[in-house]
Amino acid sequence: MSSDPIIAVVEDDEDIRSNVCRYLGQSGFQTWGAESAEAFYVQLLRNRADLVVVDVGLPGEDGMSLVGRLAEQGVPSILMTARADLDSRIAGLNAGALQYFVKPVDMQELAAGIRSQLRRKALLSDPSESIAPWRLDRATARLIAPNQCVVQLTSRELDLVGCLMLTQGALVSKQALLEILCIEDAEEGFHRIESQLTRLRRKTLETTGLALPVRAIFGKGLVFVP
Repeated sequence: MSSDPIIAVVEDDEDIRSNVCRYLGQSGFQTWGAESAEAFYVQLLRNRADLVVVDVGLPGEDGMSLVGRLAEQGVPSILMTARADLDSRIAGLNAGALQYFVKPVDMQELAAGIRSQLRRKALLSDPSESIAPWRLDRATARLIAPNQCVVQLTSRELDLVGCLMLTQGALVSKQALLEILCIEDAEEGFHRIESQLTRLRRKTLETTGLALPVRAIFGKGLVFVP
């Protein structure tokens, strides 16, 4: 069997789907496509996917929902969409996507992004390899990205990030977050945490050019992905 990475492309536009699959195939990947999230789930019963490229505007279940499900299963995903505004990018990253490409997508950049995410996944799964980590300097309230860019944190952001980074790779439940951050009202409290996380994602993306590696597990809590 071939050891080439297998990339699934979920895109309802047949021309775009075919073009992406064709280019990625020429770039050393195995590919298969699906026109909807529902069709993707059916094909996934027969075909493996090491990474999934997802269009946001899918018929039926939308791309954001699909990305969230993939994140829960630990499957890396990349979004591609015509929505170029920062709020949409933040929403995509909040949903669990690792990267966000705006259509028309440069195919060379997409292939490079896929290789980068697969390489990161391989490094994280191999203890003999190392990758520059995100670091938290509590004394100066600074979050330091792998590219050495610095995000200055508010006291509440520092508490939230500090809590998540203490258990890197492990789920921090909603209840645990509320208790650690001393928030009594459960429903309103977690809404405040989500709003705070969205603002921090925006600030991190604008300051460092990188997505904050915090994954939301729907209905359960948050995970800082080391």
